[in-house]
Amino acid sequence: MTHNEMLKVGAAALVLLLAGPGSAYPVLAQEQVAAADASSDAAATSPEPLSADEMEVLVARIALYPDELIAVITAAALYPLEIVEAARFLDRYEKDKSLKPKDSWDGSVVSLLNYPGIVKMMSDDLEWTQTLGDAIAYQQKDVLVAIQQLRDEAVAKGVIKSDDKIQVVKENDNFVIKSASPEVIYVPQYRPQMFYEPDYVWEPIRYYPDPYPYYVYPGATFFAGAVTGAIWAAAVDWDDWGVWGGRWNGNDIDIDCNNCFNNRHFNGKINFNDVDWKNIDRDKINIDRNQFNKFDQTNIKNRIEKNGDNAIRDRARDIKKNDKLANRVPGKTAATRDIRKSTLDRLKAKPANVTRPANKPNIQKPAARPTANRPAAKPAKVNRPAGKSKPAARVDNRPKKPSGLGNVNRGKATKVSSNRGHQSMGGGSRGGGHKQIKRSSGGRRR
Repeated sequence: MTHNEMLKVGAAALVLLLAGPGSAYPVLAQEQVAAADASSDAAATSPEPLSADEMEVLVARIALYPDELIAVITAAALYPLEIVEAARFLDRYEKDKSLKPKDSWDGSVVSLLNYPGIVKMMSDDLEWTQTLGDAIAYQQKDVLVAIQQLRDEAVAKGVIKSDDKIQVVKENDNFVIKSASPEVIYVPQYRPQMFYEPDYVWEPIRYYPDPYPYYVYPGATFFAGAVTGAIWAAAVDWDDWGVWGGRWNGNDIDIDCNNCFNNRHFNGKINFNDVDWKNIDRDKINIDRNQFNKFDQTNIKNRIEKNGDNAIRDRARDIKKNDKLANRVPGKTAATRDIRKSTLDRLKAKPANVTRPANKPNIQKPAARPTANRPAAKPAKVNRPAGKSKPAARVDNRPKKPSGLGNVNRGKATKVSSNRGHQSMGGGSRGGGHKQIKRSSGGRRR
C-alpha cells in the first residue's frame, strides 16, 4: 500500500470512529474516498502540460491554416487510430473510387479525407497527432493562444496577408484566417521552422497548386453527411478560446434535386436536413449561389455552438479518460504508452510463421577498430533546400535555448493573461481551463 493510500484509509477510519452507529457518515466517508481515488487517478494519468515554448512548436505547422481547417485537424487528432485507417483508405481509394469511408469513423476524420496530404502527415507523425489531442483535452486555451501568438508574428513579418485565396482579418485582438471562397480552400504552404529556429529566414506563404474542396459543402468528395447522415462542421471561437465540432443544422437551405436519389424518384427542391446523403448522386444536386453565405464560418460557428455537446474540449476529455481506463497497465499510465505500437498491433497483419534459427553460434567478433582521424561534420545549413513540400511537414528538433521567438511570455499570451485573467474557460493563459497539474521533478519524456 502506498503512502497516499494509507493516508486515505486512515482518514476514512477516523470518520467512521467519530460517527456513531446508524450515522450517515460511513456513506459520506466512502464517497470522499472514492472522490480522492478519482482525483488521484486523473492526476496520475494526465500528461505533463506543455510549456508555452513547446506549445508554439506543436502548433507551428498548422498556425497559418484557415480557422475551420484547424478546427477539423484538432478534432480529428482525438482519433489517431482512425487517422491511420483513413490514410490507408486513401491509398486504396486511388485505385478504387467506389470505396466508402467507414460508418464508425468520427465526422471530423471523414471531413479530413478531403485533405489527403494532411491525413498522411498526421498518420506518419502519430506522436505529433497524439500530443495535439492531449493538448486539446487538457490545454485547449493554450493551444489557441499559441496559434494567435504565431499569427501575430507572421502578420508583423509580412508572411501572411489577405489575397484572392484567403482573408486575414483582425477581430477583437485576434487574427482570423478564412477561405476567400465558400466552395474551395487553399491551404498555405510554409516552413514552420521559421517560427522557432534561430536565424531562419522569414518567407511569405505560398499555396499548394490544387485547392481542396470546402468540406462542409455537399459537393465535397468525402462530404461527412455521406456517413453521419448530417453535415459535420467545425469552427474556432477565438473570443472564448474554444473549438467546436459536430452536427450542423442546415434546415433553412433548399437543394435542387434532379432525380438525385439512387433509391427513389424525386425531382424538385428538398430541405437540406431531409436529404438521405447515403443514397444521393452529388452530381445531380444544386444549391443556389445566393445560399452560399449560409456556409459562412461565423454562421456555422453559431449553429454548432447551440449544442453544448459539440464542445471539442469536453469530448476530448471523455475520450482521453476512457482511453486511459481501458489501457491502464500496472506501473505504466496511458500517458506514457506509445500509441504507434498499439496502432501497429491493431492495423498491421502479423507475418506468417517463420522458422527462426536456434541459438546463434558463438562467433569471434573482431576487436574494435582504431578511431580514424576523420574531419568533423560540416554544420547543417539553416535554410537547406528540401524535397517536395508536404502539407504541415514535420517540424525539426528545436534547440532548447534560445527560443526563436525570444521571450515567449510576451505578446499574445501576456495580453490574454492580463486582459482576460480567469474570466474565460476558468483559467489564465497557461491554465487552459483545467486543473493545475503539478510537474514532476524528473525530466520531460519527449
